[in-house]
Amino acid sequence: MSEPIEEPAASAPDPPRQAPRPWWSRAVLGVAVLGISFLALYHLTITFLTNSPTNTVSTRLATPIAKWVYPWFEQNWRLFAPNPMSQNFTVEARVSTDCYSSVTPWYNLSQMDYDTILHNPFPGHLEQNELRRAWTDAYLTTHDSSDVGTSGRAEMTRQYLVNIAMQRIQPRSAKDGVPPGKIMNIEFRVTTTDIAPADAPNQVQQPAVHIIPWRQVSPDAVSYGCPNGSVAP
Repeated sequence: MSEPIEEPAASAPDPPRQAPRPWWSRAVLGVAVLGISFLALYHLTITFLTNSPTNTVSTRLATPIAKWVYPWFEQNWRLFAPNPMSQNFTVEARVSTDCYSSVTPWYNLSQMDYDTILHNPFPGHLEQNELRRAWTDAYLTTHDSSDVGTSGRAEMTRQYLVNIAMQRIQPRSAKDGVPPGKIMNIEFRVTTTDIAPADAPNQVQQPAVHIIPWRQVSPDAVSYGCPNGSVAP
């Protein structure tokens, strides 16, 4: 007997072909990729010029670089030529009621930051930089050694320093005899100490003390003292 002939199994139907994308869709995708790539390359180039040492290109393109970088992409570090701080600053402040009828002790604003940063593996940006930059990058660059403003931004930077101090002092002032709502005047004391050189780390450095005279807290009524001429103790 002859063996039965097996019929071939029916093949699965071919999957439906996906319609090709229209040409305009591919064009839009290509333009988007090129635009994003150009934007990323431009940003990296501007960032590099911002952090590199001053050169002919960065000097010639200073205006477009500043417009792109500030304020959203500000860089606080430098490439190739780091400039670490060579001084330690201790910023203190005290406040008083009107005409110094009550004066608080000195509050060490810098120590408040140090206490927050100590043993903190992830210290915040405010604790590390806010007070330091308010003094070094803002106040010092807009005032001379006699605390006279040298820039149109001088009063703004002074008030910025006052605002930072008030945020930290107000919760503590009441127990020292000056209720927060009665604070009228503020005085700053900044102690600057050079960091000892590496070859003589134990060398004693002589600190320099700078006093910013008493001023009224409100930016709308700036004065250096009381109408009757009295001064704080």
